[in-house]
Amino acid sequence: MHGVDLDRRNFLRGRLTPSAPAVRPPWTRAQSLDACTACGACITACPQTILGADGEGLPVVNFAGGECTFCGLCADACGEGVFDRTLPAFPHTVRIEEACLTARGVVCQSCGDACPEEAIRFQLRLGAPALPVLDAERCSGCGACIGPCPAGAISVSPGEAAHHA
Repeated sequence: MHGVDLDRRNFLRGRLTPSAPAVRPPWTRAQSLDACTACGACITACPQTILGADGEGLPVVNFAGGECTFCGLCADACGEGVFDRTLPAFPHTVRIEEACLTARGVVCQSCGDACPEEAIRFQLRLGAPALPVLDAERCSGCGACIGPCPAGAISVSPGEAAHHA
């Protein structure tokens, strides 16, 4: 069932806009999920409780509840070869959207305060709050900045993340 065309399924269910791709646990990629038995061992092992299951029972990350600390307990709990620690942990960085409070003149640095990699810096502006600027090379994709954002203006952006932890 893992090889199902989800775009077709969504169309048949009346969901005409494609949903954002699920964020999978660190050190996993779409092709490695074919080995997943949906046993939930990785979900149970996550001390941050950011892992859950999607409709197929496959593990997904919900950064709204916290960040990935790259402890590796999810990978250690898996006996199916789904995790490959030779890969970068996540194949994404984050994106700061237009809904950011600073774009509306409100001073906020919640994302930068939460970022353990110091990947979010603030560019000073005259007469306006400093704008957050993401250094994609420093971003580990851990998601620490997502939950604290009061505007919900930070999302996962597909692409190559820096090669951290």
